[in-house]
Amino acid sequence: MKKILLTAIALLTLASASVFGMYGVDGDDWISFLTDGNQFRARMDQLGFVLGNDTIKGTFGVRADTGYMGSIINNGGTYNDESVSLNPTISAGIGYTSSAFSIGVGYNFTYIDRFLQVHTPVLMLNALDNSLQFVAPIQVAITDTDKYRASGAPAWIPETKMKFTGVGFNNMELRYATGIDAFNEIRVYASYFNASTETSVNKTIQEALGLELRLYFLKTTVGNVGINPFIKVQYSTALKGYNTAEFMVSDYRFGGGILDTQKQSDIFDVSPYEVVIAPTLALEASSDIVSLYFEPSLGYSMSSYKPRRFTEVTTHSLYWGAYAEMYVTPVQDLEWYFEMDVNGDVTGAADSKANQNLSPVYFETTTGITWYLPSFGAAE
Repeated sequence: MKKILLTAIALLTLASASVFGMYGVDGDDWISFLTDGNQFRARMDQLGFVLGNDTIKGTFGVRADTGYMGSIINNGGTYNDESVSLNPTISAGIGYTSSAFSIGVGYNFTYIDRFLQVHTPVLMLNALDNSLQFVAPIQVAITDTDKYRASGAPAWIPETKMKFTGVGFNNMELRYATGIDAFNEIRVYASYFNASTETSVNKTIQEALGLELRLYFLKTTVGNVGINPFIKVQYSTALKGYNTAEFMVSDYRFGGGILDTQKQSDIFDVSPYEVVIAPTLALEASSDIVSLYFEPSLGYSMSSYKPRRFTEVTTHSLYWGAYAEMYVTPVQDLEWYFEMDVNGDVTGAADSKANQNLSPVYFETTTGITWYLPSFGAAE
C-alpha cells in the first residue's frame, strides 16, 4: 500500500511539472491506456509519457485532435481580442490495473476560444485479463455571453449574444476478444451529440447518432504472414438537423441545425443518413527489427436524405482504403513508428466521374518515436 501511495504522489508531481501526455477526446484514443506500458512517445500529433507500476499508472499532456500539432501555444492575433491561444487538447489520466479487473479515469481540456472550452471526462474498464475493454468519453461544452464576435470578423462588427450547450461522445467503444480464431474479436462503437445554439437572431438545435460494428474472424497464419479479416458496418443519422459526421461538440455552434420551434419531420421526409459496409483484410509480419501491419479494404457507402416536397437525394460510392503501420526497433526499448493511410471513393452516379470533386488519393500519415521505460516496480 505504501508503494501505491508513493507512486500516486510521483504521478501528481509529474503532472504539476507539465509532463506531456498523448490521449485525445475520442474513445479509441484512450482504449489502450490501461494496457500501455511505461513509455515516452513523440509523434507529429502527440507528445507524452505513461508512467507507473504493475498496479497504478498515469499520464498527463497534450495531443492534436484536429490534425498535426503545429504549435502548442500560438499567437491569437485579433480573434476575440486574444493575445495567445492554446491549440492542442490537454489530457490527464490515472488507472488501476490487474489481470482480473482494471479501471481508469481520464480528462481532456480543449480550448476553442475565450468563450468556449470543451471538457471531456473519460471512464475506462478492462476485465478478463484485458479480453474485455470498454471506454466512455463524454464531451461537454457550454458558453453564455453577450460579447461574442465571430472568428475573423473585423473590429467594427458589433459583439452579439451567443449561448451554446453541447453534450456528446465520439467512439464510445466496447471490445471483446473471444480467444477463438474462427471468430476472434468483436468491436462496437457509438457516437452521439446534442447541441443548441442561441444568438440574438434565433435558437437552433441539432442531434445525431452514429453506430459501428466490426467483426473479426478466421485468424490464421499463411507462411510468415498473420491474417485476420474483418468486416466493418457503419450507420449514422441526423436526429435533428443536417449533420451526421464525426464531431467535436464545439464544431456545431453554427450551421446544420433546425429552429427549436421545428420538428425534424417539418424539414425531412427521410432524415440524412449514411451506411458504410467495408470488408477488410488485416495482414501482419515481423522480424527482429521491423514489424509491419497492413489493412487493405474495399467496400460500399451510401448516403441519402429526402427534404419534404422534394425528390430523395441518394449517393452511392465505392469505398477503398490502404492503411499501414511500420515499427522499427533497433534495440528492444526504442521504436520508430510510421503510419500511412491512403483512401478514396468512386462515385456511382451514371453521369459522374471517379473521385469527382475529390483528390484522386487522400493521403495522411504520422510518424515518431516511442521509448519504452522501465516500470516503477511491483506495488505491495
